[in-house]
Amino acid sequence: MSFESYDTFEAVKTRLDEIVEAVSDDELSLDDALVLYEEAVGLGLRASDLLEEHIEADREAVDELGDESDEGLVIQPVSDEVASTPLTAEDDTADETGEPVSA
Repeated sequence: MSFESYDTFEAVKTRLDEIVEAVSDDELSLDDALVLYEEAVGLGLRASDLLEEHIEADREAVDELGDESDEGLVIQPVSDEVASTPLTAEDDTADETGEPVSA
């Protein structure tokens, strides 16, 4: 069975919901349940493929945006002083300007 016709997560989920409802029927034969199980596995693989396709498309979009917006962007490492300063409960308290408030 080809699952290429399921081109969205919503389509896959809709069919999986139908399968769940069908296998919940006590009258369903074991053979029919096995056929539905195999279909559900195929749908799961299709969902995984769709996810991979979306991840790749998103990466490409981010790369394109990054190439366009990196001009003039300067990335600086965090200073050793800031990186080595442990956070305390007092660090969580700040006023509306973001300045720490003494307790």
